[in-house]
Amino acid sequence: MFDALALRSLGPLTDWLGAGITFVLTNVTAVVGFLLALLILSKMISEKRNPGNFFAWFFLVLFFPLIGAPLYFMFGGRKSRKSARIKKEVTDAARQLICDQRTPDRKPEDALSGDGVTAGNHFELLPDGTTAFRRLCREIEEAEHTIHIATYILSNDEVGRRVVGLLVKRAGEGVAVRVLLDSLGSWNQTRRARYEIRKAGGEVAMFIPVLPIQTHTSSNLRNHRKIAIFDNYRAITGGQNIDPRFMGEKPDPDRFVDFSVVTQGPAVAELNRTFIADWAFAAKQSPEEFKDLLGYVPEEAGNSTIEVIASGPDIDTDPLWEQLLRMIQEFKRRLTIVTPYFIPDEVLLRSLIVKAHTGRQIQLVMPLKSNHPITDIARLHYLQQLDEAGVEILLYTPRMMHGKLILADGKVGLVGSANIDIRSLFVNFEIALLHYSAPDIAQLQDWADRIIRDCIPFKEAVKKKDFMPSKFVTDIVHLVSPLL
Repeated sequence: MFDALALRSLGPLTDWLGAGITFVLTNVTAVVGFLLALLILSKMISEKRNPGNFFAWFFLVLFFPLIGAPLYFMFGGRKSRKSARIKKEVTDAARQLICDQRTPDRKPEDALSGDGVTAGNHFELLPDGTTAFRRLCREIEEAEHTIHIATYILSNDEVGRRVVGLLVKRAGEGVAVRVLLDSLGSWNQTRRARYEIRKAGGEVAMFIPVLPIQTHTSSNLRNHRKIAIFDNYRAITGGQNIDPRFMGEKPDPDRFVDFSVVTQGPAVAELNRTFIADWAFAAKQSPEEFKDLLGYVPEEAGNSTIEVIASGPDIDTDPLWEQLLRMIQEFKRRLTIVTPYFIPDEVLLRSLIVKAHTGRQIQLVMPLKSNHPITDIARLHYLQQLDEAGVEILLYTPRMMHGKLILADGKVGLVGSANIDIRSLFVNFEIALLHYSAPDIAQLQDWADRIIRDCIPFKEAVKKKDFMPSKFVTDIVHLVSPLL
């Protein structure tokens, strides 16, 4: 009886304490959110972000501080982050070593910056995942002394294990094998593969750990490049990862539509220098150890003229974005853009709209549905504006299309690892090739034409009930689209 009475008498006190605790926690959360918002605001101002990116992060941190703040500190940094500065120091050191071996009047910023147009190259198109996989395996098997591979994803399945098995075999035979993996793209998939390659005598390095606490750097800076170089003479580049969604021994009707290119000749020197700079940073080695490789230029192997563009936070400018903008502003008749994702910055968007208003023919080719539904929603705001301006928007229907290709007037073709989105153009480390030779561009145009045959117009797609989300969802996703 006494215990029951005592408990009843404590009821109001318990309710009061509970309400007090709730009040304190609510206000503490609000105060913490406000302070974090102020801190991040000062950091974003110092980084001179574009307005869209600025307000997207600020909105996320201000209204959802317990989620937004950790995400910002992990993924919000760009060129001012410690990791970008360290990477720039390594890249600059590699540039200087190259310049020291060349003419005295060559400036360090001219190296590894994508300004080197080289003639005398061989070009070969690998039009699908089966062709690309078989060629990759063959090159590994036939390499005589050096294999350098950088990939965003190395999967732990039949495709990844096949490639790893070949690398282990070649490393055991004395071939110098170096494999550079992005820690986020290949996260939690490569522990055994790394062990096996290293045990056989090869080397593996991981590019910036996923958790920033491991290095006190930003997890936002990802190496999205796909480069495979053999004997410092032949290279495979493009957008395909070592993953069954992208490539495999046999054709697969569900595999992403994509392509890669083989380059052989002097242009491979620029690709190898980019790989070495990335490798030295990730493996914490000095570029001085690779002085001979940095200075090596392969002999001519064909008639193709190619320019290599390396883009990333370790470069003061944004060369890939600048080249894309130049192609849009300077083409005279026809521009074809093939991309899996489309979230452009305001300058690119307005440039396309202005060009379309002048009556120039612009084709924008994308998958009807990509593997990232949120990016499909985010692109709608931009596609509606381009459609109204007269851009021909074509959506590939059979399956996911992952190819990245830009063609201008039949005179220049841009291929590589970058998507037309803010992350690829301003945050990631990317690689691209500019092709200037008519036979190369004709092959790339033929690949694009085959894709276009299986496309439907944007105006037809918007009539489908499952294509257009609600306006509220579209507006919310557009608000955070600069973060995607």
